[in-house]
Amino acid sequence: MGKHKILTALLSVLLSSAAIAQSSPNTWAELEFSKKIIKNLKLEFNPELRFFNDFKMDSYILEGGLSYKLDKYLTVAGYYRYENTNDYKPKKDIYVWEPSNRLALDAKTDFDIERFNLSFRLRYTSGAKVDQASNEQDSYFRYRAKADYNIKGSKIVPYVSYEAFHDLKQNYFDKIRYTGGLAYPLNKNNELSLFYRLQDYLELNSLEDKKESMNIIGVGYSLKL
Repeated sequence: MGKHKILTALLSVLLSSAAIAQSSPNTWAELEFSKKIIKNLKLEFNPELRFFNDFKMDSYILEGGLSYKLDKYLTVAGYYRYENTNDYKPKKDIYVWEPSNRLALDAKTDFDIERFNLSFRLRYTSGAKVDQASNEQDSYFRYRAKADYNIKGSKIVPYVSYEAFHDLKQNYFDKIRYTGGLAYPLNKNNELSLFYRLQDYLELNSLEDKKESMNIIGVGYSLKL
């Protein structure tokens, strides 16, 4: 099978998966901007826009931080995130904007095996809503594994990833993200991507209502300054 047929098949699977899962999936736009300050140290700004399936704004995220490459295989990073979420209040039947602050610390590694690039990230996050009356904060470990495949003779790179959210306060996994996508480097510093993501929620016990899974079509853009 030629490379163009392979890419067409991958794109068809990506889009049809979202269509089968949900006729009107949510839409996310993820942006990444980075600038090298000194050797191995980068400044990053990663805003996001998230929309409901009717294209009404769900939330927007402003995230910035620093990452430092310790050696060939290990990078550490720290981020601050401001998120404003349009939460639905069923008793009042209205949406209310609820801002929150969050800090994140990352440890990341990646390596190549033939045409595959495998990466693993451990992220610790801690945060709370801005107007929360108490000082109580949520804390998570987030475990992400990702695999990219370099197709011979093609610039398009298919990838898959799996991310699990471990609630440290409740000591259980409450959310899983499965992602499949295609990345396309426009040049050395610019990259576009398209992805489908399934966000699945886990129930704490049989008495607690499980949230409905969320199907997401996303676009991404990365710029290295």
